[in-house]
Amino acid sequence: MRFTLNDIELNLTAGVLIKDGQTISIRAKTLSVLKYLITHQETIVSKQEILASVWHDVVVQEQVLVQSIKEIRDLLGSHVIKTYPRQGYQWTAELCDITNEKKLFGGSVNSNSLVLITALFFVSFIALYIYFFSPDNKPTPTKEHFTVALLPVINDMPDDIHDWVPLQGMDYISESLTKNSQFQLIPKTKVLQSISLSEQRKVQHSVKAAPQELRALAQTLKVDLLVQTRLRGYPQDFQLDYSFYLAQRVEQGIILSSSIPDALAQLVQKITQRFAPHATQTFQPYISDFSNEAFARGIALYLQRDYTQATTFFSSALQTNNDLLAARRYLAASYINSGDTEQGISLMEENIAQARHRNMHREEVRSHLMIGALLMHQYEKDSLTFPDLSKAERYILLTKKLAEQYHDALFIAYAHEELAKIKRLQQRYQEAIPLLEAAIQYHNDFEGSYGQTRALIELALIAYAQGKSELGSSYFTQATTIAKKDGVATNKVAILLAQAQVAINTKQIEAAQTYAKQAMKIAKNAKSNVLIAQVTAWLDDSKAYQVN
Repeated sequence: MRFTLNDIELNLTAGVLIKDGQTISIRAKTLSVLKYLITHQETIVSKQEILASVWHDVVVQEQVLVQSIKEIRDLLGSHVIKTYPRQGYQWTAELCDITNEKKLFGGSVNSNSLVLITALFFVSFIALYIYFFSPDNKPTPTKEHFTVALLPVINDMPDDIHDWVPLQGMDYISESLTKNSQFQLIPKTKVLQSISLSEQRKVQHSVKAAPQELRALAQTLKVDLLVQTRLRGYPQDFQLDYSFYLAQRVEQGIILSSSIPDALAQLVQKITQRFAPHATQTFQPYISDFSNEAFARGIALYLQRDYTQATTFFSSALQTNNDLLAARRYLAASYINSGDTEQGISLMEENIAQARHRNMHREEVRSHLMIGALLMHQYEKDSLTFPDLSKAERYILLTKKLAEQYHDALFIAYAHEELAKIKRLQQRYQEAIPLLEAAIQYHNDFEGSYGQTRALIELALIAYAQGKSELGSSYFTQATTIAKKDGVATNKVAILLAQAQVAINTKQIEAAQTYAKQAMKIAKNAKSNVLIAQVTAWLDDSKAYQVN
């Protein structure tokens, strides 16, 4: 089965398409979906029909079909498939069948022309032989470079101390690619000059441009690949989101790392491995990293607190790649926040076993910490039906033991903080205070001082619980000073919400509302949907557990 679609040759038998002289392979399941749509193009086919035909041997989420439809549109154009809400899909593009034609060097010919073409080929071969082996002719081969443009790294860190990230991160990636590949990098000055003033503001305020805007920018720069990145997380625990904009598609993914240089180095490696064959003009099939793309989309929904949709994407990512432990961790948190605590904890237990088997120490430690925090979260939501904190404490103690065994100072500090919180909830204040002081000492060794804020908030809450209002106010002042110095919107909001909770506990309703309004103002000024959702949840008394 071979067709032409405008300037694209589509070979369904070989599972490839040819466009502008480039051969691109089609993922197996996506190829099956494509064949089904084309063979049933006279009718609207339901999602259930396609799933039953293509994934008849396994139970899958509907999202796997959505991903295949996206891949087809990325490869062939958005117009080729029409979506009918609540009905299904229909193939709408006009195809020219070339299955029965004979093909020579990319052109359709009939059998009567073969003798003439063969004769011409023989004459041409003789002429080329004479030309190239003549001592007076020394041709200089030319090579077309694979061109790459890098956008400034969007800094979505919750502080001011990483303001260097956008341009210095861009420089790091550029220099590394120049050293380790044959790509032709577009100069930074040209990229910045090509970005409109409004787009520059988007970068400065960590606003992600729409895909169509970035495709237009790629066309303006005349590049094969446009790379957009976004840095999230906290010191020692970073997440780098990336999007690769190509002519016919967008590829997305996420990199997790304990340092920014390592995250950027991993990105350089991904770009080099994925696109280096293009630079040397060798065949490179299109490989959709479905699991990573689904994971990236799931996180975007999770941050918007759309846990039901996020669950679908995380599940799809794990069906494709069961070793993607971070996706299982987020899936567990999504279940918890949707009310299914038992399923969430079961998933985390599975994560612990896999992490231990694969020697992924931080994931093992993090999973223990998350279970303890989830159990604590349930206690805070309803201590009447979930009064026992001993199970949560066991998991946090295991976290502390493992973190010390693996010399992971960040999670040692986290474990101290969570243990102190348990002691506070149990009203064992004198046991909590030394734990928080130890956590502050660990945070002193990390870049930026704002890691101390959580411990200071806990110390303030303990002081107020003991009736020491002046001491509690002092701890809040220390925390606020640190948050302002480092420009950490996340911590400013956390402090104000803690102060609001203290005011609620002491029946100062107007003061609590004032603190909450200040928190919302900071969240909106930071243009952070995550913080806005956090304040809204506090106001609605529907706090959700945020995976760390």
